[in-house]
Amino acid sequence: MTSKSMATILATLVVLVTTLSTSAFAEEQLNSAEFLIVNSNDGQNFAQVVNLTGESSIAASELVWSISNLDPVNSVASESDVLLESSIFTNVTISNDIYYWELSIPVNGLNCTCLFTITATDNSLDLADFMIIFIGTESHFPIISYVPSFQTYANNAVKYLEYNVTFPENDYQNNIESINPASFKANICQFSGNSCITEETQVELNYSVTESGNFVLEIDNIYLAIEDGNWNFEIFMRDSFLRYSNAVDIVLTFDTSAPEVTILGAVSAKEMTSEVYSAIVDDGYENSLVALTWTITEPNGLVRAVMAQEMITDSSIGVEFNQSGIWDISVLAVDSVGYFTKETYSIIVENLLPEIYLETSVNRLNADSKIILDAGENWFIDASGSSDTINDQDGLSFVWKINDVIIHSEANLSQEIISQPGEYYLTLEVTDEDGATSYSTLELQIMANAGSDINSNNYLAIITLLVIILLAMSLFLRLRKADSTFNLPKWGK
Repeated sequence: MTSKSMATILATLVVLVTTLSTSAFAEEQLNSAEFLIVNSNDGQNFAQVVNLTGESSIAASELVWSISNLDPVNSVASESDVLLESSIFTNVTISNDIYYWELSIPVNGLNCTCLFTITATDNSLDLADFMIIFIGTESHFPIISYVPSFQTYANNAVKYLEYNVTFPENDYQNNIESINPASFKANICQFSGNSCITEETQVELNYSVTESGNFVLEIDNIYLAIEDGNWNFEIFMRDSFLRYSNAVDIVLTFDTSAPEVTILGAVSAKEMTSEVYSAIVDDGYENSLVALTWTITEPNGLVRAVMAQEMITDSSIGVEFNQSGIWDISVLAVDSVGYFTKETYSIIVENLLPEIYLETSVNRLNADSKIILDAGENWFIDASGSSDTINDQDGLSFVWKINDVIIHSEANLSQEIISQPGEYYLTLEVTDEDGATSYSTLELQIMANAGSDINSNNYLAIITLLVIILLAMSLFLRLRKADSTFNLPKWGK
């Protein structure tokens, strides 16, 4: 293992020392089924022998302890940072199923700022405790540890970080105000998530001291001329004796604006088709963490999320347009500091026309869509097999017209509607619930029976003959009447 990686691991352990301080950690473990506690505070100095005590709910034979060297920020770590390691204790007593153990470790003139660690050999128990110790009288330096804070800051451009400092001498712990001057610095670079993407620079940080003795650092991106983005801060301290502390790394995100969102995809589509829509997000810097939430508003006003049969990825969705009208696709983009942007994209979905399908009772449909029938014949023309999209299928309406006059409003046309011989030019209109109409025209010819034509001609001839006879007789009678009333004039005597 390289010295750099060992130093990183030890720096992480130091952070855990403060994050899980001895008193808080002890209280938490006492309230749990299993616990492991070191009964000493950070910062104790041991000249010749390290004397430590502690207690645990598991046997001392299931514990292992170690002493590891810590290094200041400006030093090169040694090849082996673990100085001592063992599972042997000086003395162990048991009372009420609690194991009380003692350690007396000769240090043989060792001088170091060290981390004492004790853990359970069974990793599944997740039991451990830590403390910072100073061994010998030389080569000591302060240790800083980050203290997590849950305060809410109104300005994302200014951040405050709290640190606990463990000093080698007791005077520093008891008289924080006497430190003059102490300074905090940081090596900073823009961070990609794995490494720096800009040159590392060093800045000095302003700080204040709390009543408990902790140091609160102020990091102002405007004061430090830091652009929006993810920045790695390697923070360290220099005390009044010009001794450098260890370094603690922390990644901070500066974000002063809402993300910009652009939705890409088709602006029109056909009913019962699917389209894919993608969101391009720009938060002003690389590796910004932006969460996307998609919503879909259907033409009927229903607002819904992406359905199970539709596609969704980190930056795109697939939408099934199961009805015509105007659809709205919205995406809400929220970045890591809470700024958000909502973008809406409208799509016009075209309604599909019904497809007309006709079925007749006869096979005498010629190429000119002309149906020839005999008078008195039972027949039908059925349009009920016409189809549309699944959401419009049940709402189809049918209208039969002759010369723009409605003669029937059902799918089936038969001899009950048209029975007289003649030629009829029919128009069928099939309309769905969205108002889309398809048309079909055809010619219907009903032929009169041949026998009926002969009888009709005979009747006409007879009637004509009778009319002629009647006219002749009427004329003859008129003439005879005129002759019978003719008298010669009488001469007078």
